[in-house]
Amino acid sequence: MKYFLRLLFLLQLTFNSINSYAEIEFDIEGIGGDAESNVEIYLNALEAPKYADNDDFLSEVEKSALSALTVFGYYQASIEIRVSGEKPTQTVNLVINTGPKTYITLSDIKITGEGASTSRFLTLLETFKLSEGIALQHSNYESAKSSLKSLARRYGYFDAKFEKSAVEVASLNNSASVFLWFDTGPRYQFGELVFNNELPADKFVISLKNFKTGDPFDARQLSEFNTDLSETGYFKSITILPEFNNKKGLTVPLNVSATMRPQDSFNAGLGYTTDEGIRGKLRWTRPWVNDYGHSIEGNLVASIPKQEASLTYKIPLEDPLYNYVSLQTGYKMLDQNDTDTTQYLVSVNRHWRLNNHWKRTIFLRYDHEQGVQGQQYFSTGLVIPGVSYSRTRSRGGINTTWGDKLMGSFEISNEWWLSSDDLVKVYGQSKIIRTYSGHQFVAFAEAGAIQTSSIYNVPSSMRFFTGGDQSIRGFDYESIAPEDDQGYLLGGKFLVVGSLEYRFPITENWKLALFTDIGTATDDFSEVTSSSVGTGVVWASPVGPIRFYVAKPMTNEVNSFAIHFMIGPEL
Repeated sequence: MKYFLRLLFLLQLTFNSINSYAEIEFDIEGIGGDAESNVEIYLNALEAPKYADNDDFLSEVEKSALSALTVFGYYQASIEIRVSGEKPTQTVNLVINTGPKTYITLSDIKITGEGASTSRFLTLLETFKLSEGIALQHSNYESAKSSLKSLARRYGYFDAKFEKSAVEVASLNNSASVFLWFDTGPRYQFGELVFNNELPADKFVISLKNFKTGDPFDARQLSEFNTDLSETGYFKSITILPEFNNKKGLTVPLNVSATMRPQDSFNAGLGYTTDEGIRGKLRWTRPWVNDYGHSIEGNLVASIPKQEASLTYKIPLEDPLYNYVSLQTGYKMLDQNDTDTTQYLVSVNRHWRLNNHWKRTIFLRYDHEQGVQGQQYFSTGLVIPGVSYSRTRSRGGINTTWGDKLMGSFEISNEWWLSSDDLVKVYGQSKIIRTYSGHQFVAFAEAGAIQTSSIYNVPSSMRFFTGGDQSIRGFDYESIAPEDDQGYLLGGKFLVVGSLEYRFPITENWKLALFTDIGTATDDFSEVTSSSVGTGVVWASPVGPIRFYVAKPMTNEVNSFAIHFMIGPEL
């Protein structure tokens, strides 16, 4: 029993101790904006006292507030402090007179060393807000120091140091002298790759290297090299880091730490779009088939209107990512709108990445398709050589803030090489995303044309249809195209689509969207062009952008309005 009473006594003491501290609220007058926010941060970091109205605590309050104000160049501020209220909640009122600002009267910034005369450092100097005659803000000084160190690290000036870095303030005459003397030291160079363990894919690591031994060090180049290696699919993990402890002179070796992927891997996914409804996907990958770096991948994709299966065999030539041959075969069944077809194809594709980062693919494809389009039964067997070019750039990770995607293709079929019909098809597409101070603009355009004696000689998958989530919102998926006399969709020879969207920030991760889409799929441009307007919301979620739109057709009003819901990357 006595132990129980002791326990109660200790709990009571603890409870009283916890509740013996006052809850302090600060009320700040006389300043606003960033200065007020900084004072609040400093004050909220103070340890809570038992009573606010004691000299030691109020002295700490004054010191902290004055320190917070010097960050913005206020060195002669005065503060009147009052305390009101009783425990448990007390308010500390601060009436602040900032006094005059401190201005920079001497700005002594100089760069020495090997990087002093390079355009990178000279351009950086021009961005510093530390010129004589402007108000002193310590954040500008710290930003300048950080920028110099970051630039030096990126470009391999690993011995860079400040010979002098100081802000000297003469508070009596409100003046400041800023000193930044930065010595870049020498620039280091890329060394040899050093492998931690034996890798069957080591020669392909070397083939993707975007620098030579002895080239000046560039951290961005090294990062791009790491990214390329990750995208080959060979590795479960791979990291390449400079080994400063083993540097030889100005040459830094690069340590390669990697683990190969399992022999077989499987991925399954489930998604939804208003165009196709629920869609499931299963992917099988064998990333390393033999010592030549061959790989194989199979995909099954199924929704209610569409089911497809494909198999791709990849053969590296100079490298496995940008210079390779792929062999592909696939089978697709489609039953949607007025289309009920089956398609089988096999192709040989040669892939390159050009020096300007465009990707070029030259291909030869056999495409057999049969089924019903509208009321017409067709069966085609085409041998199609062609070429395509594409380029995708993006920033911002899975929620793109800046980027663009450009793609164009040319295909031709002729009876001279045993195709069932003659045709020529050209197609191009572009999408641009730009963000300015949180406001986002998205533009999309696509165009295409088919040269043929009759649209009935063109397989359904090569004809042009438009409408839906990814083209003209407000209309059903691929519901815009020329029709026969009874209103069945036939598909068109020409395609033109354009879209503009503006996204206004509501919160950090939510935007309100306004858009307009316009376009047509046609044989002769005699039809009324389809157009729509609408609004929506875009959420930058942890799994990528989630978009919800409500669209109103302005012409060819089959629907009074339509809802579109999309999940996934925009480029």
